[in-house]
Amino acid sequence: MKTPIKTPAPSGRGFTLVELLVVLVIVAALAAIAFTLPARMKKSANQAVTAANLRQIGVAMVTYTADKGRFPGKNDDPVWDRAIIANLGFESPLPGNGPLNRGTYPTLENSAKIFMTPEDTEKRDSAFYARSFAIVPWTTNNSNGTWFRGWKDRPVNVGVPYSAINAPEKAAMVVQGHHGIVGGTANYLGSGGHAYKDMGGPVKTLGATQQVLFADGHIEKISNRLTNAEFVAKYWPGTIGNLD
Repeated sequence: MKTPIKTPAPSGRGFTLVELLVVLVIVAALAAIAFTLPARMKKSANQAVTAANLRQIGVAMVTYTADKGRFPGKNDDPVWDRAIIANLGFESPLPGNGPLNRGTYPTLENSAKIFMTPEDTEKRDSAFYARSFAIVPWTTNNSNGTWFRGWKDRPVNVGVPYSAINAPEKAAMVVQGHHGIVGGTANYLGSGGHAYKDMGGPVKTLGATQQVLFADGHIEKISNRLTNAEFVAKYWPGTIGNLD
C-alpha cells in the first residue's frame, strides 16, 4: 500500500506592508540612478572637453608670449584669439577684429573648434564661428577697470610680458563662458575680449561654476557668482608697475 504524498499546506503569508515599501524604495532608487547617470556622464565628458580646449589655448598663449615677449595687446595687435590662431594649427595669423565668418574662412573650422565647448548653449548666428572662452584683461593691461590694481603707470592696452607676472599660479588667464553687457553680447571668435566681468554683465549659460585657466597652466573650477571685485582680488596677479 502506497503512502499518500502530503503536500505542504499554504502558509497564507504574503509580503508585509513594510517589505513592500522597502522594495518600492529600492526600485525607485535604482530608477533614479538609471535616469541621472547618463546626464552626469555627459556633464563630466563636456567638462573634460572644456578643460582640454582650455589647455590647448593656454599652450598657444604661452607660445605667443615666448615669440612676442608679451601677451596680445589692444594696440597694434589682433584680437587675442586671432593672435594665437597660428599656434593652434591654422596656417597664418588673422589680423584685425570682428567676428570671423565661416564663408570667408572655411579652412578655419578645425582650429576654431578649440575655442568652443559642448557646455556652451548660447544662441548665436551660425554664419560666424562661436567662442566659449574669454581672456582676463590684465593680460593686455586693458584700460577698462585695471588701473586700480596699480597698473596706471604701464602703457594701457599693451600686452603684459609673461616674465613680469609675479604669481602665475594665481593669475587667471582665460575663463570659460562670457560676461556681456546688459542684454547680452555674442561671444564670437575674433570679436574682442569679452573679458571676465569687464562689461559688468552676468555669466551666461553656465551652472554654479566655470573652469578657469591660470598662467602657470593649471585649471580650477571657480564659482561664477563671484563679484568682479572678488574675482580681481583673488585671481589677478599683484601690481606689475611700470614696465616698458
